Amino acid sequence: MFFAAGPIEAAANAKAMGWEAPVDKQGMLGFGSMAHVLDALEHALKDTQYIAGDRFTAADVYFGSHIMWGVQFGTLEKRAAFDPYMARLANRPAAVRAREIDDAIIAEQQKQQQQQA
Repeated sequence: MFFAAGPIEAAANAKAMGWEAPVDKQGMLGFGSMAHVLDALEHALKDTQYIAGDRFTAADVYFGSHIMWGVQFGTLEKRAAFDPYMARLANRPAAVRAREIDDAIIAEQQKQQQQQA
């Protein structure tokens, strides 16, 4: 989880700011480069179901949210290992239920706003 809070966050922020360290200085950074971060993430996910192995853990909640948000909004590029991982997370029964709850709340709020208009 420290990798998500550290290198992923730092690399995403550096990218957003348009900062890129020269190759000979990347070793001075905790993330090196966005390419290094994405390579590490892809390597961690390519031969396993979840970030820590074959079981869903709290690390997947954190990593998954970083990857899913990053890919959705373009702060992380799509990689081959990300799509099946994101699909596994999105299709978990708890994730499906959470989206259904959110959708119902949003629909109710929209209904209330329309009635007030």
